[in-house]
Amino acid sequence: MAIKFELSKLTSRVVRSEIGTRIIKGIEQGITKQGSTGNAALDFLGYVFNAAWSLTGFLFGKVSQYFKFSWTGFWSWFTATRQFIWNFNWNQTDEQLNASIQAQWRAVITQLGGTLGNAFGYLVCGILPGAIITVFNEPLGAVVLAKVGEEALEELLQNLSSLFNSALRLGTQILITETFKNVRKIIKSNSSLVKKLLGTKAEAAIKAWGEKDSKPWSFASANEEFLDKTFGEDTIWRDAAEEFQEEFDEACVEAGYVVANAVDTFLSASMIQQERTPLLGHERYVEITPNRNNPDEKIVLGGSEELLKPQIIQYLSTYESFNGRDLGTIYGTAPIEIAERRYRPEVVLKFYRKQNSDKEKGEIVEAMSMQIAFRLMNKTTADFETDTYLKSLAALIHSKFATPPFKITKGLETYTYADHQKGYQFKLDVNNQQEARRVVEQVLDLQQHAVNDDLLRRGSRRLTPEKPNGEKVTILGAIQTLPTHQNKGIVSFQYAYLNVGVSVPPIILVDTTGRKKNAIFRPNKLSG
Repeated sequence: MAIKFELSKLTSRVVRSEIGTRIIKGIEQGITKQGSTGNAALDFLGYVFNAAWSLTGFLFGKVSQYFKFSWTGFWSWFTATRQFIWNFNWNQTDEQLNASIQAQWRAVITQLGGTLGNAFGYLVCGILPGAIITVFNEPLGAVVLAKVGEEALEELLQNLSSLFNSALRLGTQILITETFKNVRKIIKSNSSLVKKLLGTKAEAAIKAWGEKDSKPWSFASANEEFLDKTFGEDTIWRDAAEEFQEEFDEACVEAGYVVANAVDTFLSASMIQQERTPLLGHERYVEITPNRNNPDEKIVLGGSEELLKPQIIQYLSTYESFNGRDLGTIYGTAPIEIAERRYRPEVVLKFYRKQNSDKEKGEIVEAMSMQIAFRLMNKTTADFETDTYLKSLAALIHSKFATPPFKITKGLETYTYADHQKGYQFKLDVNNQQEARRVVEQVLDLQQHAVNDDLLRRGSRRLTPEKPNGEKVTILGAIQTLPTHQNKGIVSFQYAYLNVGVSVPPIILVDTTGRKKNAIFRPNKLSG
């Protein structure tokens, strides 16, 4: 008897019939079919309008993500506002204040015109030709739009950022000027009240405030007068006091930028760490009830999302195939953990002691080196598509190991530190346990990890005996002292590089020797 399958009742066919026929529409269909009027010119203009509207929404989303609060931007605004108040002439007339406000508005509107002109130029001479090319040659149009769109977006974001910062700074200055002008009007209109409270001199001063021929007064000019009265004009002590004030102001501003940038970097790294999805997904625990009629029959699976998916499918398939059959007892082992550590990016720190000699004693001390490497378990090759993370990592390594150069005292005692989940497996030959822990703590601090003292172990002493120091030999009639091989001494940090894990050369992160090309970070210079 032949077996007959009712294909219409298969689950896949039922789901497909409910969804309907899937259609992949090309760009030509969007022009010629959707909202077609029968007029090619009108259809083309409608397509361009829809594309421009979609691009506007995309740009708005990008711009809204770009303008976010940052402590560096706040400090820049605060510094500009403080400088404006410091040099503000509080004896300006109303006409001068109005002229100042008009000049500030003019600066904002002028910059706005430049930003709009730049954007309109890219739209007319770049986006629109790309859309026209797409009508006749879709692949070529897509390439043109991708190139022009990327450049236009970068220019637009830079101009908008500059415009926003200028508008915020000038808007604050306009607000301060307008507020001062209105408050002064209120005070001058109530000069009689001031006379009753403070006397005739105060009333006269209020009436003369902001009148023509008034002597300019600002905090900056008042400070100059204070220095002249305190130390005398054109004296060495006055110059010293003025230089002290200027250097203090500049150092305070620079320190504020460093603090603000450090806070922004820390907060950004914390947010990225919280939002980043692991390579295999988040840890999940799933409870499966394969038979709804028997709710007590359950199985709980735990692990990463990507590993759970095939296990759930496999379990349900196995249950469906062997349901009701006696399979006996199955013995097995736990799943083997995927060895992914070796494929993670690797940071390598290099330490050296250069070869030197004592000509008077005829001694030559050999060069000495040490290497420390660790894996970035929370990073993949996707994190290195741009140099943003590389710059932050290089700057951090430079601050921890290059300023000043980090030194390690090598010795004959071996210590190990292994934390595979965080990417650490160190073998350190140093002189004592305190030195080993100091080195481990400095390296772990690059990723803000704390040292687990339970993982710091002391290995066995080396079996190779130490060779005698200062063995004498005769070479060409002259007595020389052989180099020492005791591997004890101080090595200093020289450079660090990153192995991404693919077929690309190592990326030099920090170089203090000046010999490595294309280093991300050099002393006193951050490469572009």
